[in-house]
Amino acid sequence: MKEKSSIEILEDFAKRKEIRFYTNSSVKNNFLSPSKRFSSVKFIVFDLGKVSKNLFFIFYDSFATKAQTSKTYSGLFMRTLKCKDKIKIMKRDWFDVISFKKRLKTGDPFIDKHLTIFSESDVVNTTLIHSKNMREFIQITEKIMPLELMTFQSSMSIVPELHGNDFIALRTNTWILDEKLLEYFMAKGSELLKRMK
Repeated sequence: MKEKSSIEILEDFAKRKEIRFYTNSSVKNNFLSPSKRFSSVKFIVFDLGKVSKNLFFIFYDSFATKAQTSKTYSGLFMRTLKCKDKIKIMKRDWFDVISFKKRLKTGDPFIDKHLTIFSESDVVNTTLIHSKNMREFIQITEKIMPLELMTFQSSMSIVPELHGNDFIALRTNTWILDEKLLEYFMAKGSELLKRMK
């Protein structure tokens, strides 16, 4: 028997859970940048509008022969009101000590010890970055690593509802295919994003 592809596994999951979805093969007019149109792209998008308006679980993979143009990720994406600045949050690692990028210090010893935060601003966005949210983010990273929490301003997206808008994302650099992990991530991640929008 032929082994199922990642797309087929995710389609089966969505059908069982009665989640609306679409894939690159079912959508003709997606918002791929011109350079991406000449690469090998596959994606599946779960519309989680039943959980929260403008919430999507996106699985995206592109391969191109040009260096630095391949990209793989899966994650929860939610449209949000105007983002003040671009923020990227990840669990702190030992090599962050030698990073030349400027880290944002929050003044919260727990957050500063466990997370690396990069921001265009020196001011802490307390809607996103406060103790309860960051502790929940760390809890999710115990099961799904690496994980990043990011904000995007007027960004491109394959999802029409997100394209050209501000959104927040909780994503990892691989596709989550394990059913229990999918359920866990959808439940915990969507609750976290709903509080941040």
